[in-house]
Amino acid sequence: MLLQVALLSARRERKGMSTAGPDELLQQVGARVRHYRDELKLNQDDFADRAGMHRAYVGMIENGRKDLRLSTLYRLAEALQVDIRDLLP
Repeated sequence: MLLQVALLSARRERKGMSTAGPDELLQQVGARVRHYRDELKLNQDDFADRAGMHRAYVGMIENGRKDLRLSTLYRLAEALQVDIRDLLP
């Protein structure tokens, strides 16, 4: 099992993919959402309204505590006026 993890990690590094675990990736995405929201000078309430989400949900995303669907990432990117790729590590 450990060997499989090491091989997968090495394969991802060769392809330029992140080797971060799921929790770390969620935290990185959340930090990017917060960064772009701050650039727009929006508070969580206003941003949540703009994205059609609840403020508490946005808070969980920004804190890396919420797993995201692709459709949610798309809505976030649209509300932030960025390309969806800008939210990905």
